[in-house]
Amino acid sequence: MLNTHNLSTNDARYCIALHPICDRQFKHVADELLYRAHGGALTADITDPVLATARACSTAFYEIGLQGLVGQRLLYLNVSADWLANPDLLPLPVEQVVIELPDTDISPLLWTELKSVYEKGYQISASYQQLSRYGQALLDLINIVKIDVREKASFNVVKQFQESGKLVLASYIENSDLLNMSMNAGCDLLQGFFYGLPQQFQSNVSKRQGNRPADLKLIRLLYDSDTEVSKIESLIAQDPHLCHLLFKRVNSASERRANKIKSISQAVMLLGFEKIRALTATLLLADNQPIKRLMVFKLLVRAHLAKLLASRSQYLEPEVAFTGGLFSMMDQLEGIELQKLLNEAGLDDEIVDGLLVKKGELGKVVKLIESFENAQMEQRSLKQVEALNKDYLASVAWAQEMMALTGD
Repeated sequence: MLNTHNLSTNDARYCIALHPICDRQFKHVADELLYRAHGGALTADITDPVLATARACSTAFYEIGLQGLVGQRLLYLNVSADWLANPDLLPLPVEQVVIELPDTDISPLLWTELKSVYEKGYQISASYQQLSRYGQALLDLINIVKIDVREKASFNVVKQFQESGKLVLASYIENSDLLNMSMNAGCDLLQGFFYGLPQQFQSNVSKRQGNRPADLKLIRLLYDSDTEVSKIESLIAQDPHLCHLLFKRVNSASERRANKIKSISQAVMLLGFEKIRALTATLLLADNQPIKRLMVFKLLVRAHLAKLLASRSQYLEPEVAFTGGLFSMMDQLEGIELQKLLNEAGLDDEIVDGLLVKKGELGKVVKLIESFENAQMEQRSLKQVEALNKDYLASVAWAQEMMALTGD
């Protein structure tokens, strides 16, 4: 059992998160498990690397389970030199885990341990900087080269590594210029915050972002009278534009309701399967751009996390929190100013105020989630951070399940 009695308050208040990795077709193929030793940490800032690896593995692999967390995708795991010395302490599935080498000097003993991990069958990732230091000896043991695209010289070696049979992962892609440079250089894998920026992959914001697989499955389910509303709700949530139009329709002036609809399930029950089927079919015939599936995944995680947090509050309905979480990032997907989007959807003032000015209980939940996503938890209690870690991973598992419905 892990002994935490000697940990400082900061050491005990740690956060974990998943950072998506996609291929050249922008398909979500892997995730990097990130660890922050305390709230507000911008880097791992780990004082006890063995403890850090143990915490991350315990939460991801044993509490949630790898299948529930990432499905069939690979998981990149930063490990310590101590873990490499004795990987049997934390047995990991060889076929699904990529070992990321620690940024440390490789001693003669560590070389032996690294070769042992290689012989066990693990895929291994190393940075271009490490390969520059250790050359062919290290190159022979790795599968993936990670380059920092902020350093333009990194692009000059992409072909060289690919000719050696290695995959090249472009990391720190933070804007469209770096994304385009990574694509032009021929990088195999892409990682960064590009998927979360509204200006990316969106040459014409008048075109909607659609989710064709989800819409097709939705239409099929809507023809089945025995379909559960919860299944319909989960598929609608995966198409932000459909969700936006659904609320816009049920809260329109023509409906003349005393109270505005606050949740997808309410909207489904009021409109009925037939009208939603017609709306979905119409959108499928429209001129759609490929969906930002990584952003949709993040949006689903946030919506479910908001719902879990609201379930502990007597002042905020969980379904209202889910709707708020869903709309909190929809402006980035729709290419529409958030205030305009919320007004068009005709959402209740509770949701509008919570998202625009962070007012009320929903505003508190959204601010808490944003703080957690940015690892700015130094003002939060240890108990709250621990609960958020568990809720976050549970939400990742739920979003993974929902995305799997459309065969991501």
